[in-house]
Amino acid sequence: MRFCYLLIFLVFVSEANAQDSTVIYNASVTLSGSIEKTPFWISANKNGAVPNTGNFGLGQFSIYKIYNLNDPRRFQWSAGAEVVASYSEKPQVFVSDLFGAIKVGKVEILAGQKAHMTGLVDTLLTSGSLSVSGNTRPFPRLQISVPDYYPLYFTNDFVSVKASYSDGLLHGTDIGYGSVRSISQTFFHQKSIYFRLGREEGNWTGLLGMNHQAIWGGEEEINPVEKMSKGKAYRYTVTGKTLNSRKIGNHFGTIDLGVQWKRTAWTYFLYRQNIYETGSLFKVINFTDGLTGLSIKRNKKIKERYFLVNSILVEVIGTKEQTNKNPFSGLAIFEKGNYYNHFTYANGYSYFGRAIGTPLIANKYNTRSDDGLNASEFTNNNRFWTLHSGVTASWLNTNFLFKGTYSRNFGTYISPFDGRKDQVSFIITAERKLKGRSGLIAFAGLAGDIGSLYPHSESLFAGLKKTGFLN
Repeated sequence: MRFCYLLIFLVFVSEANAQDSTVIYNASVTLSGSIEKTPFWISANKNGAVPNTGNFGLGQFSIYKIYNLNDPRRFQWSAGAEVVASYSEKPQVFVSDLFGAIKVGKVEILAGQKAHMTGLVDTLLTSGSLSVSGNTRPFPRLQISVPDYYPLYFTNDFVSVKASYSDGLLHGTDIGYGSVRSISQTFFHQKSIYFRLGREEGNWTGLLGMNHQAIWGGEEEINPVEKMSKGKAYRYTVTGKTLNSRKIGNHFGTIDLGVQWKRTAWTYFLYRQNIYETGSLFKVINFTDGLTGLSIKRNKKIKERYFLVNSILVEVIGTKEQTNKNPFSGLAIFEKGNYYNHFTYANGYSYFGRAIGTPLIANKYNTRSDDGLNASEFTNNNRFWTLHSGVTASWLNTNFLFKGTYSRNFGTYISPFDGRKDQVSFIITAERKLKGRSGLIAFAGLAGDIGSLYPHSESLFAGLKKTGFLN
């Protein structure tokens, strides 16, 4: 109730000279009712904010100091915080974002927890980037990066680059193989580099790059015989060096390619994320598993009294193969992967019970109870083929969004399903600004899960949200 009062107060906050402000706030209240658990597309890619217990009330408030793009100074700073409160079977209050950052020229140093996504995708309609999708809570990290594409002068600005290097803190985990049953702390290492070919204002732009993530920690406890210090384990993790023919940590990454074509009315974006695992490009890699997407977006707004389609997305995601098909590896027998799981860390590639990568990788306890569960695996379904689509449209000053996902699911190589499990998940939302309410937006929607992977569920939800500048 107090959160509702706060939202009402913000509606009447003066917005004079807001265009010159660099302090922005967001506030929202959502109520949802479900016949079973929360449907997939209500909670997926929401930074771990939405409860999965079905019926809930959710309040979110955030405030950010953003960079001033019109400020010519080389040194700027930004900061942000978000509080999430939910009332459901398990009420909770937590801080989602909480960070500070400084920017010197094109280089940024960030400390704290801030939601982020890694990889080439359509950020609004995507099913979720395979490496880091924004599906789980942000975790504390220290990062140095060039966050925006920086043109290289010696290429006459034809080639631009952006890159990042970060290390973060995760919680502890049970141990499936080692000298101890559990450890109290794990760490998250990430680095990425992406290139843009072609000038930003050009009609054609090529994009390529790669990212590397690794969860590690506790090596001195898990395998004390090796006498591996934390510093040595970190070096092995960063470089991918092996110890007794195995990698230190749980590694995952993608090699990304994309091409963008700008026309007068529409922009077309075709992209591909190709999976590699276990810390080496030549360990488990193939050209079958990955994410392929086509995004089409309208460039200019047209009067909203007409029904308009503003963007369309189609993605195909496959992780069923998980077999080394690289002829340079020298392997006589192809190796099998186990994406997002790990033989040592029972939590796999997750944080607070949600997948760090694509939300299509479900926590085993969120699937149907009759599915086979293996205590050593985070997910019981990492082999699937998925067709995902999304559309945004507008009509009579109302904005609409649709996401629909069809998947064929096969379990894991260690614990395969008895048979193929088909699943359909969808969400439809509508939102509209309320007249005379200083930008207050009302929204409502319908979501559902139909199939044999998740519990059958439908949900209706509605709420209010507001975004504005503080002077």
